[in-house]
Amino acid sequence: MTALLYVVIVLFVLIFLVIVHELGHFIAAKKAGVKVEEFFVGFGHRIWSTVKGETEYGIKWILVGGYVKILGMNPEEEIPPEDFHRSYKGVSYGKRFWIIISGSLAHLLIALLIIFFAFWIIGAPTSDTYTNTIIGVEQYLDAEATQETPAYKAGLEPGDTIVAMNGRTVSDWDEVREFIADRPDERVTLLIKREGEEIEVVVRLAETEEGTGYLGVSPRADVEHFSPAGALVETGKWLKDASWGVVYGFYRVFNWSTIKQLIGLEEPTIERPVTVVGASRMAGQFLEYGGFFFLNFLAFILVFLAYINLLPLPPLDGGHLMVLIWERFTGREVDMRKLYPIAVAVLLFFGVLFLLTLRLDITNPINLP
Repeated sequence: MTALLYVVIVLFVLIFLVIVHELGHFIAAKKAGVKVEEFFVGFGHRIWSTVKGETEYGIKWILVGGYVKILGMNPEEEIPPEDFHRSYKGVSYGKRFWIIISGSLAHLLIALLIIFFAFWIIGAPTSDTYTNTIIGVEQYLDAEATQETPAYKAGLEPGDTIVAMNGRTVSDWDEVREFIADRPDERVTLLIKREGEEIEVVVRLAETEEGTGYLGVSPRADVEHFSPAGALVETGKWLKDASWGVVYGFYRVFNWSTIKQLIGLEEPTIERPVTVVGASRMAGQFLEYGGFFFLNFLAFILVFLAYINLLPLPPLDGGHLMVLIWERFTGREVDMRKLYPIAVAVLLFFGVLFLLTLRLDITNPINLP
């Protein structure tokens, strides 16, 4: 995949995630009768904008986020008395609650819709049966990267289907695996189907320490299709697993091993945080594996963002939610300006984490097996 295509994917993913989140806040505010003054993707100077009704919509140059300007949410803003009833502070606690959590709810809802249709329309790869279509090609035989695998030398590619081996037709991965295992260090002729054409490839198999043959490819799993009801059940299971994955992801961010990777004291592993650059690169790799893998990854990112935005830290949505709960049960209004130091510390932490992670995404990008 070209560098230009990676850039396009980065922008697409970022803009999509921003729009989904901010659209949740926007719709909730409108439903609550609260005035929304601006809806922008990006920060900085305007590229383009238009005014429709009482809201200005547009795009700004720095595409690292976006925002919805809701009347009354900025503590520095003076609310005209005639507009107080249409401000964030002028509506009930219940309406304010929905305005706050709607961004994360939008992410969560879109994630569940994506994964539901992935199970229903595309189908999910199974974990126990495999086809004779190649999904991955290993480049090296050893950890020192001194010997290339037979598959890589022969030019096999993901998406190739092994039709026959030494003239013998094969129909599933079990036959392919048995054929390879029985012929260590032998030259074999593979009949490959690639993009509708059949080609012959001659390859000398390697020999493992156990004395079996080795080609260096991984197979694509069979696909299981689900009815709408079955897809709904699988979506519930997926949400449970994804939620646990988010919890584990939080643990990894604050793990000492991860910190050492970020500051260069340890070699980076696949279990480390990524920025939108790294996530977009991985999304491209998942897309090569198949639509289900790509949609599964995109849905997981949405769930991750939904939960992280609800962390009880200003300026995240969870910070606003904690303030709202405090005001509701104590009856005392919180001066949001006094929370500025905490908000700055949180932004500084995420900013440093972003820069350190971006360095790894550029210098040591994650390559999926």
